[in-house]
Amino acid sequence: MCCKLSLLLVCHCTDGSSIKRAESTESKRDYSWYLPLYRASLSGDWKKAEEFLKRDEEASRAQINSLLQTALHVAVGVKGVKGKHFVKKLVATIKNKEDLTIRDCLGETALHYAARFGNLDAAKILATSYPRLLDIDCFDGLYPIHYAAEYGYFSVDVFAYFLSVTKDSAPYTGLKGVRLLYRLIHSDLYVSRFFISAAQVWLIDFARELVEEYPDLAKYDSDGKSALKELAMKEFTFLSGSHLNFWQQLLYYCVPVKSTSRSRQRRPNASDLENDSQMVKTKYVRIYFRTVIKKLHTLIFGVLEIVVPPLKHIRKKKLIHHNAVKYAECLCEKIETLNDKEIDSIVSRPLLDAACYDTYEHVEIIFRKFPSLAYCYDQDSKNILHIAIEHRCENVFNLICQMSQLQHQLMVSVDSSGNTVLHLAGKMARNKLNLVSGPALQMQRELQWFKEVKKIVPPLYWESLNGEKNAPYVVFTNEHEKLKVDGEKWMKDTSSSCTIAAALIATIAFAAAITVPGGNEQQSGLPIFSGNIAFIIFAISNAASLFTSSTSLLVFLSVLTSRYAEEDFLHTLPRSLILGLLTLFLSITSMMISFSATVYLVFGQKKAWVLVPVATMACLPITSFVLLQFPLLVALISSTYGAGIFGKKSNLLF
Repeated sequence: MCCKLSLLLVCHCTDGSSIKRAESTESKRDYSWYLPLYRASLSGDWKKAEEFLKRDEEASRAQINSLLQTALHVAVGVKGVKGKHFVKKLVATIKNKEDLTIRDCLGETALHYAARFGNLDAAKILATSYPRLLDIDCFDGLYPIHYAAEYGYFSVDVFAYFLSVTKDSAPYTGLKGVRLLYRLIHSDLYVSRFFISAAQVWLIDFARELVEEYPDLAKYDSDGKSALKELAMKEFTFLSGSHLNFWQQLLYYCVPVKSTSRSRQRRPNASDLENDSQMVKTKYVRIYFRTVIKKLHTLIFGVLEIVVPPLKHIRKKKLIHHNAVKYAECLCEKIETLNDKEIDSIVSRPLLDAACYDTYEHVEIIFRKFPSLAYCYDQDSKNILHIAIEHRCENVFNLICQMSQLQHQLMVSVDSSGNTVLHLAGKMARNKLNLVSGPALQMQRELQWFKEVKKIVPPLYWESLNGEKNAPYVVFTNEHEKLKVDGEKWMKDTSSSCTIAAALIATIAFAAAITVPGGNEQQSGLPIFSGNIAFIIFAISNAASLFTSSTSLLVFLSVLTSRYAEEDFLHTLPRSLILGLLTLFLSITSMMISFSATVYLVFGQKKAWVLVPVATMACLPITSFVLLQFPLLVALISSTYGAGIFGKKSNLLF
C-alpha cells in the first residue's frame, strides 16, 4: 500500500523538489518509527513530541503514516489551548517554512486540515507563518477556503477568517469559484433544516454577494451543475419546504426581518416641494410614523426573543428564506444576460428539479424571468406539471393551475410512455406517503390527488390508454392495491381496539345508572342524594357517557363491517372514524366526571378538599387520550373537512 501511495504522490505532485524529497525519505519510511510522534500529535502532548524531535530533527517534516500526513497534519485536528500550543511549538521547530506546504496523499496541506476541522487557532498560526499556504490547492483543485466553506456550519468564524486573508482571485473565479459557491449553499442550507444560527444566515448572504461580484459563477461547471440547480434541490431553504405547524406559521408571519434591498423610490425634487408642499409634508409624516412603528415592532420582537427562545429560531428561519429568494433572483438576473441556448441549458434542469422538490418560490422566480421555459421537459418528455403531479408537489401544482393558459397547454401533453397527467396521478408517490400518518389517510390523500387532477383534465382523457394499454383508473387500482389492503387492516385494527374500550365504558355507565351512589330511600325508592347538585352532575354525565359510548360502539362496528372500496377511503371511512373517536373521547370525559361526582358524594360531603385530588387524577386518562389519539383525530378532520392542500399559492403571478 505504501508503494501505491508513494506512486500517487509522485503522479499528482507538480513540484519537483517535493518528488525528490519523497524519494530521499523512502528508505526511512518505516511508520512504526514515527508512532510515538503520531500518538503525541493526536493527543496534543508537546512534551513527548519534543523528546522525539530531539532524537530525530527531520521528523517535524516527515510523513509519519500511510496517508502521508506529517505531524502537523495530525496536530491541527486537536482544538483548544493544548492543540494551539502544540501547533505553535511544532511550527517553530520547522526552520524552512516551505516545509509547511508538504502535502498528504490527496495533495492537502496542514492548512486544508485546519479549515476542515474548523481549527481557527491553527489556521491563523499556519497562514501567518507562511501566507502562500492560502494559495495552494489540493489534487482536486480545492483551496483551504473551499474546506472552510464546506464545513462552515461548524464554525463560521473560520470561513470568515479565510475570506479575509485569501486575497488571490483564483478561488473565487472560474470552476473553482463555482465549487466554492456550491459549498456555501450546502454548508448553510443543509444544516438549516435542523438548526439555524446567524452563521447560516450570513453564509447564504455571502453567496449572493459572491455572485454579484463574479457573475460567471451563475453558469454551469464542467460536471453539468449550476448554483441555481443546487439551490432548487434544497427544499428547506424556502418556506414551502419548512413544514411549520400552526403556531410556528403564526409566529413566522408576525416576526420582522430586515430587508437588504435598497429602496428605489424617487426622492421629491425642488419643483415637487414648490408645487405641493402640503402633500410632501403629509407624505414625510406618513413615512416617519411608518418608520417609527416598524422600529417599535422590531424592538418588541427583540425583547420577546429573549423571553421566548423559539421566536429567535423562527426569525432566523424566515431570514434564511428571505435571503434564499434574493439569492435565486440574483442568479436569474445574471443568467438573463446570456443567449437563449445558454439560458435553456442552465435553467431548464433547475426548474424541473424545483418542481420535483416542491419549492414553488423557486419555480415562480424562474417563471418571472424566463416564462418560455415553462414548457421545457426532461428526458422522459415530462413537463413541469407532469413532475409536480407524479411527485405530489401540491405547491407547484397549485401555482401552475392558477395560470389557466399554461395549465391547459401542459395538461394535454403525454410523456414518452404515453401517460397523461391523470395516469401519473394514478401512480403511487411512495416518497410522499409519510407526510400523513396511517395507510388509510395515505390512501385518502392519493384519492384526493386523483380526483383533483381529474377535475382539470377534459373528459376525453379520463379513459385514454397509455403505452401499456391501461386507463388512468386501472393504473390507480393496480398501483394502490397493497396500500388499500394496508389501509383496511389499519382501519380494522383501530376500530377493534376502540370497540373494546367503548363496550367497557358502556357497561360501566349502565351499571352505575342502576346502582346509584348512596343507595335509595326505603319508603319512596328515590336516590338518597337526589337533591344534591353533585348527584345531578353524576346523572347527566353518566347518561352522556352511556349514550356516547354506545354511539361510538355502533360506529366502530360499522367500520369493521364496511366493504372497503377505494371510494370509501375518501369520505365514508374517515367520517366514521372521526365520529367514533369523538364520541369515544366524550364518553371517557363523561365517565371521569361521573366518577368524580360519585366520589365526592360518598366521601366529600364534609371534606370539599377531596374534590381537588380526585379531579386532578380524573384528568389523567383524558389527557392521555388527547396526547395519544387527538393528533390522529385532528389529522382526520383536517384531511376530510379542512381547506385541503389545493388552492391558490401566489398573488403575484398573472
